[in-house]
Amino acid sequence: MKKRILSLALTLIICLGLAAPASAYDMAKVGKANVVSAGGYHTGLIDKNGSLWMWGLYKPVGNGRSKLVTTPAKVLDNVVSVSSGNSHTAALKADGSLWMWGSNNCGELGNKGVGNIHDNEGGVYQNVPVKVMDKVAAVSCGADFTAAIKTDGSLWMWGVNNYMQLGNKGVGNVHNEDYGTYQNTPIKIMDKVAAVSCGSVDVAAIKTDGSMWWWGYFGVVSNSKGVSEVYYAEPIKIMDSVVSVSCGGSGPAAIKTDGSLWMSGSNSSSTQEMTPKDMVKVLDGVASVSCGGHTAAVKTDGSLWVWGDNSFGQLGLSSVNSSLPFQTPDGKGGALNGSQPIQTVPAKLMEGVAAVSGGNGYTMIIKKDGSVWACGANDVGQLGNDSKHNSTAFWGQAIQTAPVKLPNLTARLK
Repeated sequence: MKKRILSLALTLIICLGLAAPASAYDMAKVGKANVVSAGGYHTGLIDKNGSLWMWGLYKPVGNGRSKLVTTPAKVLDNVVSVSSGNSHTAALKADGSLWMWGSNNCGELGNKGVGNIHDNEGGVYQNVPVKVMDKVAAVSCGADFTAAIKTDGSLWMWGVNNYMQLGNKGVGNVHNEDYGTYQNTPIKIMDKVAAVSCGSVDVAAIKTDGSMWWWGYFGVVSNSKGVSEVYYAEPIKIMDSVVSVSCGGSGPAAIKTDGSLWMSGSNSSSTQEMTPKDMVKVLDGVASVSCGGHTAAVKTDGSLWVWGDNSFGQLGLSSVNSSLPFQTPDGKGGALNGSQPIQTVPAKLMEGVAAVSGGNGYTMIIKKDGSVWACGANDVGQLGNDSKHNSTAFWGQAIQTAPVKLPNLTARLK
């Protein structure tokens, strides 16, 4: 069945609703690496010694095993940055070499679709790291695609391209009935790039002059002519004076040089068509942001603020201020009516935070002392605490509704 994404009905620009196909939603900041990355169903973290630890769904964990990894497993040494996609992972080593593993059905590893494992469903994946390229300065994984900046500032991309997320007018070197158009080897997209962030189906890049460019799937918009899905097949300039950016499912979240956080997104309640350029200011004094189906922002004072969907306890809040009705299949051909808890304005979760990464219904937090905390969905061990949880979601999924500390793990602080 061809992959489709679930359209989001967002209220204003605060990333509400259930997430589109997941990715790390890593923040891209000029000169800064990601020491923690929460993906679709797995997590990567770099410890104080530069070792990469992974846990969660086995395919993208990269430890050579075919079972869930519910506690941290060491995968690589000398790692300076990590990014987790839906079912694949990328790690950048200190020598500039880029290593990848996980699902390769859509060419997301960039090595011509090669993998060392074929599953029962006809898919292919790599269960141990393989080197993809050298002279790499930064990397970001989308849901089923990847972007890498080389040391000369050139941006290269590969993977699925059926939502224009590669920024080359939807062109790819492979077309598959199941996965659509994709590119299984790296192609050059643009030059003079300093940072890049891949969302589920969109991408934002910061150029060396501080301008931010964006492309891919924007979302559902409505106007007098009706409702339609909007795509941008090539990079468009959004704004200037940007120092960091994170892509969610429908538009970028950008931090400007003055510390202000700006966001955009589809807004089905509007009668006017929005574009990614319709950015509005959300917060001041922001140091970092991770935006997906929910949003987490670390302010310059170390306080962590969260908002958006809380169906899996991913916000870590004891309560939220609103809800939306929804239906979910009951497994018997019918549906169950439920209520989706959401936080419509930023709420403070904790102090003393150094970094945050939001995955598919869960959140990983690094405090200033290097301690690692997690909350949200934990059905496949993505929190790294041996699948322990304190509650269940409406449909029975194991969740952790308040941040818990992972023992015996100290993150690298930069």
